[in-house]
Amino acid sequence: MPESVVETIARESLSGQGKEALKDVAFGSIAGIVGKFIEYPFDTVKVRLQSQPDRLPPLYTGPLDCFKQALRRDGFTGLYRGISAPLVGAAVETSGLFFSYRLAQDILKATMLPQSQDLPMSALLFCGAVSGAFTSLLLTPIELVKCKMQVPFQASTTGVRRPGPLTLIGSIYRHQGLLGFWHGQLGTLIRETGGSAAWFGGYEGMSVLFRKARDSSKHSADEALPIYQRMTAGAVAGMSYNFIFYPADTIKSRMQTEDVSKIIGGRRTFGAVGKTLWKQHGIKGLYRGCGITVGRAAPSSAFIFTIYEELRRRTMLKLDAQAALEKIVLDPRYHDVLTLVKGVRNGIVYGTKVRLPHALVFRSKLYLVFKATRQHARNLGFFALIYKSTMIFLRHTSPTGKERHYDSFLAGLVGGYTVFGRDIHNSVSQQIVIYVFARVCLAIAKLLVQPRGKGKISEGGGGWGIIPNEQLRQKVQRNGWTIFASISWAAVMYVFRWHPETVQPSLRNSMHYIYVSSDHWDSLRNFILHNK
Repeated sequence: MPESVVETIARESLSGQGKEALKDVAFGSIAGIVGKFIEYPFDTVKVRLQSQPDRLPPLYTGPLDCFKQALRRDGFTGLYRGISAPLVGAAVETSGLFFSYRLAQDILKATMLPQSQDLPMSALLFCGAVSGAFTSLLLTPIELVKCKMQVPFQASTTGVRRPGPLTLIGSIYRHQGLLGFWHGQLGTLIRETGGSAAWFGGYEGMSVLFRKARDSSKHSADEALPIYQRMTAGAVAGMSYNFIFYPADTIKSRMQTEDVSKIIGGRRTFGAVGKTLWKQHGIKGLYRGCGITVGRAAPSSAFIFTIYEELRRRTMLKLDAQAALEKIVLDPRYHDVLTLVKGVRNGIVYGTKVRLPHALVFRSKLYLVFKATRQHARNLGFFALIYKSTMIFLRHTSPTGKERHYDSFLAGLVGGYTVFGRDIHNSVSQQIVIYVFARVCLAIAKLLVQPRGKGKISEGGGGWGIIPNEQLRQKVQRNGWTIFASISWAAVMYVFRWHPETVQPSLRNSMHYIYVSSDHWDSLRNFILHNK
């Protein structure tokens, strides 16, 4: 039964929504990771200030003192301790925020407003709160591990190593079960729900002000704001997010940095921890570390919003760039240069593909596997570059402008000498040359038994001569490897070029892949990824 118009529209709409969701996840993850690298040292100081022991005088007198003690005790890398979990968390949080924020807007537009009409600020704040509530469920377990990694480690005995993320995850599950990973969920929910409303609201509000302030006669309504205005709006959003609901984050951090082994069956609730902090330190204790948090949030959120919007905006520009590259690789004027690139690419790919499976037999010597694979790939890629460059040079210097009969031999000779003929002690080069030589001998043997006129080597022949002179014999012996390697590659390139049917099939296929297939492509995709 043919698909109805309504079904077609619905299917295309779902496909479009899926693509938009993928963009939100991918671009939000990238933006979140960049932002986390910027803010993480400040976040470490914030967590240490929030979770310092209940004693007087306090362990840290302020953010600068905390920075100094952290640098003196753990070094600069100590400020990035435990960043693996936060990087995952940043990717999850930011992608979840942007995805759920856009989804909430789409739902409101579909149920309340025409698609062409913009949502009011109150609706945008609601969408931000919804996105924060959704993201809090994903974020709490990641922040739990992050906070425990960031607090200073106090070892009861010498020689005890700081527990890693996996150790902490195991300890949480062992003492508190699966629900233990959502310890502090209420604090995260309050912070993310209110904070995300302030985050998106701050950005949208500042963007509206910037659009109203600019000259409408010079800019269209849909034109993107300048970078500095977007970064300013993002900075305001970050400061709004962190300041308004900062006490909830303080209570959450205190709950999540408690020793799980000491709270079995009696976890302190969000309200109980909040009351304790209020009694001990008042409002100042709930905002401990707020200054440095708000300060680091400004550049972090500025970069997050800017990177996310730039990636979305440039998606269409990327398609134009791809079309331009496609045009270049199909332009005959650039064919000779691009065939060098393609030849090197094919040589590296084939060298890696052939060498790696063979070398993996020696599983206990992984470094040698890697080294041999790299050498094989580099040799074939370098030889392809020299051979094809020489062939192009010889063709362009030929009186007729065409390839001469022995050009492939001369080009192979130059490549064989340059790449393989000057190092007898390289085992990878020896294996390649011996492999090639064996196939050449097989091809020459075939030529010797073929009928006259078929597969004949023009103006030549083959055979080994006897050298009676001892000095000459010793000289040949000293230089035998250089001659052997160079002649082997010269011969194989000549035979492959003019008598490919005589070459052993596996060698013929590999050489066709490296030296012939690299001359032909019909799109950017098979120029880069595979052969035509």
